[in-house]
Amino acid sequence: MNIEWSIGESVSIANFIASGYSLNTGVLQPMTSIVTAINEYGPAVFGTQITIGPNPTSNLLHIKARFNQVGSLSLQLIDAKSAIVFTQDAGTIFNSYDKDILMENYPSGIFYMKVYFKPSTGSAKTGIYKIIKL
Repeated sequence: MNIEWSIGESVSIANFIASGYSLNTGVLQPMTSIVTAINEYGPAVFGTQITIGPNPTSNLLHIKARFNQVGSLSLQLIDAKSAIVFTQDAGTIFNSYDKDILMENYPSGIFYMKVYFKPSTGSAKTGIYKIIKL
């Protein structure tokens, strides 16, 4: 059973997991495709392996990825009109990846960060995260 509940958006970013429960503060990353038809929400795909914040942001977006296997990573920032405004091919990463993206030149609104990870063995994963630019 999944329950999604949002009182409003918050500038704090945290993720708490304990005995089957997950609590996230900041922008709600919905687990349903009812509104956007997106089925690959990042937290459902990657869990705690990827952290993106602060969210909402006005200037800087920090992406942190921690994987327990070698693989290739790429990122795409997509605006509300489905135009790709930023791409980053991180290449092969061995454990961790950190990237800062400057958002100051983008207009305020909703963006989506598409994260693609292809491990050296196993299946590729794609996760999409909702980003709010103030």
